[in-house]
Amino acid sequence: MKEFNADRTFVALLREICAERNIAIKEFSDSWLFYLQRDGRTAYILGYDFGLNSATAKLIAKDKAATSDLLTFHGISRVEHRLFHGPQLADYVPLSGNWPLMIEYFEQHGRDIVCKPNEGTGGLGVSRARNLSELEKIVLNLFRQHRSICFSPFENLQAEYRVAILHGRVEFAYRKERPALRGNGRSQVRELLAAWITSQPDLSALPRIAAEITALPKEELDRTPPIDELVELNWRHNLGQGAAPTLLDCGHGRANEIVELALSAVKALNINLASVDVVDSGGTLKVLEINCGIMMESFARIGPKNLAIAKQFYDTIICAAMDEAAPAVR
Repeated sequence: MKEFNADRTFVALLREICAERNIAIKEFSDSWLFYLQRDGRTAYILGYDFGLNSATAKLIAKDKAATSDLLTFHGISRVEHRLFHGPQLADYVPLSGNWPLMIEYFEQHGRDIVCKPNEGTGGLGVSRARNLSELEKIVLNLFRQHRSICFSPFENLQAEYRVAILHGRVEFAYRKERPALRGNGRSQVRELLAAWITSQPDLSALPRIAAEITALPKEELDRTPPIDELVELNWRHNLGQGAAPTLLDCGHGRANEIVELALSAVKALNINLASVDVVDSGGTLKVLEINCGIMMESFARIGPKNLAIAKQFYDTIICAAMDEAAPAVR
């Protein structure tokens, strides 16, 4: 079911926070633009942007290839994003065209790469290519909708984390758990899948991972996994693609390394407010991307605890945007 802007969890939280803090809020552009005012102080919120980053910092973070290049320049471990411009930007494409360079990159990385929009979010438009036919189809589809795209080597990630940062302080962090079936030694994959679907409280992400599920070969669907074997349903870690958040605390073995890497990334790019995605690739931590727009719809829908965390973070951000003291932890 389509969710209108005015019905978003984000909008409801903004209204609640402003009411609790006696901040006047006015909504424009179908609840996509907000004007906040109290005691002569004002702030604007556009989409999921709170105006706490410079225009340059926002543009860099939005550009995956630029972020990748700058993190490399600063010696910060990252997942490579190789930029390719579409036909709309023909003046910026080598005279030999994109295709020879794309094939060269594809071959260099074992004929297994990830293709995505250079400026995209939520895992939308992200595809994996493992043969030239797939690659051609994916590239043509992406260039129909986007002026620039990125290639990255496919990496079999052990984990992905999101770290929320405001003014050099980590507010919270969580691990993204991909949807997976757990074998019981008796049921086939297809039976486990049917039980998993019927047990989901929120099926909004199901259409987005349907392609992965339907691509499972018959022999895999007929297979009976042994007890506790995990059968992952999606190679992506996005919450909007079915992953679930597990909050990270100091008890996690690599928590300090994860947050320090995220902090070094935002410091290098002069970013004040961001959520940083950090991945574990074969034991090596890398920055995957940096998001200046703080979108927590999927996170907040998980349950009351997550909703409270989202509200607390938005409350802190609004106080910063209004140049007020940060709120006490609820």
